[in-house]
Amino acid sequence: MKISNMAIKNVKGNLYRYIMYCLSNAFAVTAFFIFANFVFHPSIDFHPEGVHAVASMGAANGMKISQVIIIIFSFLFVGYSTSIFLKSRGKEFGLLSLYGMTRKQIKKYVFIESTILSLLSIGTGIITGLVFSKLFFMIMESLLDISIPFNISLKALGLTFILFFLLFEIISVFMLSQIKGKEIIEQIKSSKIPKITPEFSKRKAILGIVLMIIGYTTAWFVTGAFVVLGMIPVTLIVIAGTYFLFTQFSIAVANKILKNENILYKKSNLVSYSQMIFKLQDTAKVLFLASILGAITFTATETIFSFYTELPANIGLDSYADIVIAQEGENLDDTNSLDKIKKILEKDGLKIEETTRIKVIKVMGKPLEAEGVEESEAVIISNSDYNKMAASQDKETVTVKEGEIIYNFPYIRYDADGSINTDKQFSFDKVLLSLNDYKREYNVSEKEIHGEILSLKRVGYYDMFILNDKDFQNELNSAKEKDLVLYNGIKLDKWRKSYNSSMEIDKILGSKYEGKYFSKIFPYKEVSKVYGLILFIGFFIAFLFFIASGSIIYFKLFNEIKQDSIEYNILKKIGATNKEINKIITKQIGIIFFLPFVVSTSHSLFALKSLSNLLRTNLFTNGIIVMFGYLVFQLIYFLVIRKVYINKIRYN
Repeated sequence: MKISNMAIKNVKGNLYRYIMYCLSNAFAVTAFFIFANFVFHPSIDFHPEGVHAVASMGAANGMKISQVIIIIFSFLFVGYSTSIFLKSRGKEFGLLSLYGMTRKQIKKYVFIESTILSLLSIGTGIITGLVFSKLFFMIMESLLDISIPFNISLKALGLTFILFFLLFEIISVFMLSQIKGKEIIEQIKSSKIPKITPEFSKRKAILGIVLMIIGYTTAWFVTGAFVVLGMIPVTLIVIAGTYFLFTQFSIAVANKILKNENILYKKSNLVSYSQMIFKLQDTAKVLFLASILGAITFTATETIFSFYTELPANIGLDSYADIVIAQEGENLDDTNSLDKIKKILEKDGLKIEETTRIKVIKVMGKPLEAEGVEESEAVIISNSDYNKMAASQDKETVTVKEGEIIYNFPYIRYDADGSINTDKQFSFDKVLLSLNDYKREYNVSEKEIHGEILSLKRVGYYDMFILNDKDFQNELNSAKEKDLVLYNGIKLDKWRKSYNSSMEIDKILGSKYEGKYFSKIFPYKEVSKVYGLILFIGFFIAFLFFIASGSIIYFKLFNEIKQDSIEYNILKKIGATNKEINKIITKQIGIIFFLPFVVSTSHSLFALKSLSNLLRTNLFTNGIIVMFGYLVFQLIYFLVIRKVYINKIRYN
């Protein structure tokens, strides 16, 4: 029989061992091909004059970055998986040597087998990518607002096939060096070497717990810019702690259980837990790797999902009004446009909760003691109008004395520790306000307001001063029609559903209101699209990592299935029923499957707390939603693997 025929028959006969390996590789190929097909699509035009050029380029660049991540991930994943396969096949290689195969022929046999699996993975991945490309393009159309007809890029096909084929082959050649020239009897008996009860280092176990506590505590309490600074050190500390957790502390816990007679001698626990300590020893590094992969997956998904749900909601929310129109000049007495706006909103079923109409005055301001500083435009508002708006928003009201002004800085700044920065932004004692031929000096109050109550900066005005009502009236008496601005704010009950209405209002107002009209829905919509795109791309990468973390555990389970079947058959011969054996299998597989999931969840939730500290909001609801979604996938995955595993045990 030819070596190639042997390799083909081995793949067919042991397909259950390779199925998750091929599935993980195929999914990576699918994601890479779909992204490449998008990047090479003729509709993705990067000409500067294109309306959606920036969005398209951003999407394409995101795809390219994702492709690099997929390649790096595939290299590490395939290399580790191949290493697991080769280490578990000592007996097989020993028998082949016994039948006369040389070490060179064994390597050729393994290389052909790897090539078959590579072609199977690449073929499956590309076919799946072709099937789902249309759906992907439809989603991208809705996110980018451009037409992307179905297209199959030959460049994408060629690049995907050549790149992954070379990647898999190079890894296979590299991993063949692991096949050592051991004695035949040593290879054949490799699976029959008795296992020694694992011993653990108390110091390392304690060190693991201490590192985890340090990492978790830092993640929980760090705030502001320190979240970014502490990200890498905390990650490294938690990774080290996780390694000791699985290699040392888990064995310590298993030993405690074995010494607890109340647990050990309850029903089938004696068999279940006596083997568990050996399985934890054998799979410690695998569980560690699965936990880290899972934590990366969960944290990345939670982060992207949190940005998607939280940041778009905060765009423009410093504006109390949902729609703002500033009237000035020829538009000052334009009540017709305001009536049309109200009719449009009513027609679209949007209820107006509150309308605000406030008069402000444009002036030229200059600090008196600042040499060389030019006059700049500002607006002034009366003390009573300011307080009326502040009270409606549950914000601080102020009292301004005659001859005095209070500066309103339109933003809220934060220090590195996340606290609000209250430092004065207008650091002058006196200011000169000029209005036509009148100039008046005002003392600048020590009091300063941070954060605007009117969305004036959205319609072209930045600096605002609050004046005493009497002083404001004096300025108003000096003002001409060109100096006045009527601020119109509209608050809606469902502003997130106002996009079509806002677009129609924009058309009605036309060019004469250019730069003087703002709707909260516009920035919200744009940012939602950007983060929707990031979430969509991130889902592909996260799901790839999720499959990989489960696949690694799958490899370890099914590479030892023959030895496990011998042990379970012995139990059956001494009277254990199928139901009892299934229960033992479920406990052992369940612990191995869900222990990394629990650790990954814990890691990601503490990482989410750091993100909450950075964004100054509570994101645990987002974390719970993501965790629940992954838990559903994990349960389905576990039930399928359990079914296949039990059937294979019975077959053996």
